[in-house]
Order: sequence, then structure tokens, then C-alpha cells
Amino acid sequence: MSRILVLNPNSSAAITESISACLAPQRQLTRHEICCADLPGAPAGIETDADVAQVVPMVQARAADFGADATVIACFSDPGVASTRAALPGRPIIGIAEAAYYAALQLGQRFGVISLGPSSIARHAARLDELGLLSRLAGDRDISMSVAEGNRADSLPKIRATAEALRDRDGASVIILGCAGMGLHRAALQEAIGLPVIDPVQAAVAAAVTALDLDYYAFARTGA
Repeated sequence: MSRILVLNPNSSAAITESISACLAPQRQLTRHEICCADLPGAPAGIETDADVAQVVPMVQARAADFGADATVIACFSDPGVASTRAALPGRPIIGIAEAAYYAALQLGQRFGVISLGPSSIARHAARLDELGLLSRLAGDRDISMSVAEGNRADSLPKIRATAEALRDRDGASVIILGCAGMGLHRAALQEAIGLPVIDPVQAAVAAAVTALDLDYYAFARTGA
């Protein structure tokens, strides 16, 4: 059995608990141990460019210290993904935004993203451009909420209205929840709008499980 670290790169225990709860179905389906942790000393939510820059070295250090067989970085800005991959070659390092985008490509022609705020949209656009996926983006609309607010049950009506706008006005055929803390809304939102809805943390954990099950990094151990 291998270990997968799902690292919430903020300091909110409540968000980490919510993430862990959303992974319950996947825990039942895999032989791997899924461990959730946060970053004491980090901001309570990753909501600005400064927050992202602050946690990058913290993410890399925590991933190295934990020593998991695979690491999921559970923030939709993908902070520290590139540097952690470079520091820990031979281990799957999965960013939840990247995993969600790739999952969406298999489920529909164009995807829509539900973001926390305008600054999030700008970061998402830069990441999509880096990945060469901007042409598959139908739209990115924000709900003007903090990480903590997006994790509350009473945020669902606004999230649903935003998803409907992405579907009806922008032509999205898949919806991505653009924050790790929104995962608790996935099932209800999918039923309400009649489209596939992706929890990015679930998508990233699925990618990590596949990488471990199929031993994609065997070459790193053999030196090939």
C-alpha cells in the first residue's frame, strides 16, 4: 500500500476536513492510504497572488518532509506544483487545477470554471494558457466569496446560478469547481444542472491513484 498526501496549502482545518470528507468514496475504491493535511502558518485561504507566492516554498518543504508516494496539491492555483516536481523527481505531484482541466477534456468539448473572485480568474487564465487549453474554456465566472464562504452549505444557490450561466450563456458542457473547498457541492450541483461537475481534488486523487496503480514512475527507480 502506498500513501497519497492531499496537501491543503492553507491553514484552515475546516477546509481540510471538508476535503477529506469528499474523498470518502475514493478511499473505498483504492488500496492506497489517502492522507489529508494543511499548512500551519499559511494564510487561511489562498485568494491572492501574494498568498500563492507565500506558500510555494512551504508546499515544497511539506511534500518533501512527508515523504508520500504521491502528492496532491489541493489549491486551484496549483501553487508549488512545478517546483515540487523538480525537487521530487520520480514521484507523482498532481495539481488539482491541471487534473481538473484534463478530466474535463474527456467529458465535454468546452468547460466552465466557477471561481472565488476576479483575481482567481486571472490566475486560471494564465495557467490555462501555460497548458495550451484556453481554446477549450467556455467561461470562468466568479461567486465573489472567500474560500471559507464557498465551503458553506448556504453558498450552493450562488454556485448553482453561476453554473447555469456557464451552461446557458457560455456554452459549457462540463463544470469545474474552482476551489478545493467547493467539493461538498459537487453531487447536488451536478443533479441540479444536468452536466458533469468536477471536484478538482477528486480528479487529482484519481490521477495519483492511476499513476501509482500503473507504476508510471518505475523508470525513476531503475534509472532508465
